[in-house]
Amino acid sequence: MQFSEIPGLEELKKQLVSAHTRGKIAHAQLFAGRPGTAVLPMALAYASYLMCENKTEVDSCGTCANCVRIKKLVHPDIHLHFPKVSAVENKYEKVLAEALPRFREFVAESPFGDLESWTRKYGQENKNLLISRQDSRQMLKNVSMRSVEGGYKILLIWVPELMNSSSANAILKILEEPPEKTLYLLVSYNYDSLLATITSRTQLVNVPPNTTDEVQNYLAAKGIEGSRAIQAAKLSEGKLGLAFHLAEAGDSHEYEDFQTWMLECWNRNLTGLVRRSEDFSKSGKASQKTTLNFAISLIRNAVVHASGQQPAAQSETEAAFIGKFADKLGLPKLEKVYALNNEALIHLERNSNPRITHLNLSLDITRVLNG
Repeated sequence: MQFSEIPGLEELKKQLVSAHTRGKIAHAQLFAGRPGTAVLPMALAYASYLMCENKTEVDSCGTCANCVRIKKLVHPDIHLHFPKVSAVENKYEKVLAEALPRFREFVAESPFGDLESWTRKYGQENKNLLISRQDSRQMLKNVSMRSVEGGYKILLIWVPELMNSSSANAILKILEEPPEKTLYLLVSYNYDSLLATITSRTQLVNVPPNTTDEVQNYLAAKGIEGSRAIQAAKLSEGKLGLAFHLAEAGDSHEYEDFQTWMLECWNRNLTGLVRRSEDFSKSGKASQKTTLNFAISLIRNAVVHASGQQPAAQSETEAAFIGKFADKLGLPKLEKVYALNNEALIHLERNSNPRITHLNLSLDITRVLNG
């Protein structure tokens, strides 16, 4: 991964390069941003730049042995730690051996993907993934080892907020007293949930969302046709991972399903809502969160319309629906529906019962729409 492969965010790229040029590299850095943004790609591009044998003033070369190995996530001095299924003590090596190749494939295929994307790739949608105490022991082992190449040794910890308390406490000492030329790159989508003792030992690197134009141009460069790229970019809130998903969904069942759901709420179709909640609960954790994120994006678009601005949807069908939806509900009701969906998403992330969560959400929306 190179900086040039990440659209926009030029000021942040300059800051990271400047830190190396000035010899001001913090030993522990916390790359933080929203799911679907360039948080992981930026951390990987930074690692590539630090390890590159022929770096320029602005980027890694992308062709030296180190760059090639980092792109494939097989560099011996970059140690990857990421959420996996839990394992009994003597099964950890097997779990790691099965998960690591899939994680490498996931990053190669979906560099802007989030935790939900990873669980789908991993095939563990109905499992709670975590960074366990066994992972922290592996981190301690990696830290104690000498650098194979004689340069930096980097521990990249993806989604550290999924460390359980024992694993989080276990890495505090190595964060505080790192061996020479050992770097910790933490990649987080919710760093407020990390222990304060961890955040206080790291330098925050805030990775903002991309602009709508940057997302649109990036999608177009990837071969996504004009109107679909525009629509996905405007709905994505600068999240490239979500933009790809929306572009692929296009006018698929997800958009139609949202319309049907709102009509069921509007018509107080309790039988349909109960059936919908049952189907929702069977779809897997990643799919559940994606469904709510998609709904949140469309409702936000309706809020924009109700505020008197141009709606984000571009197709005639979608623009007509969102316009009618926004005009019928009005801004106060739309804001309530938007808040309810966000609250439900938070509950899901905290492992609430998906069937109950979705049914309660539907009933709450029904009350708002008919209030």
